[in-house]
Amino acid sequence: MYISCPSCRTRFRFDEQKVSGSGIKLRCSRCSSVFRLAAEKSANSGRLSVLVAHESAEFCTAVQKVLAPEPFDIISCHDGKEALDLTFRFRPDVVLLNVALPTMYGFQVSEALRGDPRTSGVKIILLAAIYDKTKYKRSPQTLYGADDYIEQHHIPDALAPMIYRLASNAKEVESANGIPETEKEIDTSATSITTKEAKDQEKVRKELMANQSAAAGDLTGEACKSARQLARSIVSDISLYREAELEEGVRTGKIDEYLGIEIRDGRAIYESRLPGAASYPVDFFEEALTELISQKKREMGIHDHEVTGGSD
Repeated sequence: MYISCPSCRTRFRFDEQKVSGSGIKLRCSRCSSVFRLAAEKSANSGRLSVLVAHESAEFCTAVQKVLAPEPFDIISCHDGKEALDLTFRFRPDVVLLNVALPTMYGFQVSEALRGDPRTSGVKIILLAAIYDKTKYKRSPQTLYGADDYIEQHHIPDALAPMIYRLASNAKEVESANGIPETEKEIDTSATSITTKEAKDQEKVRKELMANQSAAAGDLTGEACKSARQLARSIVSDISLYREAELEEGVRTGKIDEYLGIEIRDGRAIYESRLPGAASYPVDFFEEALTELISQKKREMGIHDHEVTGGSD
């Protein structure tokens, strides 16, 4: 199995047979952090159940290719409400939620799952599209109850280790001095991927990003659906990475003051991906922004006039 250091996220290949009933403590050979690997999942017949929630069936298929070599049972779905229902029904070990899911945003699903005792043990990963990587070179301000997040372009090389780490409850140990003498501490060695693995990862990475571009450039009967989803993806990234500014803008009614730059950049990305956006019967970017602001106002208990300014 693969695991990754909770501190520096270096990837390791590890023999799960070495995990005893009480778990094991490992030391990362790269950053020297000590972390614990629990045994509970190793006893679960070696398989993990993973729910992948993304609006694109092609995207889900690409993710399944990435995870195919691993002992994972994959369930796929394509909207937020379905993801919520399936998680309650099947209680998967790990749920991967696109933040821009239709019907319910992924971060709404995450909050609902984390707030229900029936799914308190389910591990949640938020998937961010990161439409402008130059703007968002830092961690999200909040994970809405999720355990971790992953950016779309990192899926081929980082998703499987992240799933293993979360499912096995690998946690960093603050001080090695507190390790009982009876517990072994094993020094790990980072596993370098082969040339073939690197090529396979790059191939899937291109498939994932090509799927995103194809949806954005669709000018067939699905054009409006694709445009709406593109807008939701861009707006949801703003929410994930600028949550504090969003809340303050909603609270004060000054969206443009707190998020004007991000909104204008988001619209520019939207229009560059959809050259014919002006011809659509609906301004889907404005629609997505208005929906997000309205949702945030409901969460914050604000009932005055809806705030939609700042998108021009």
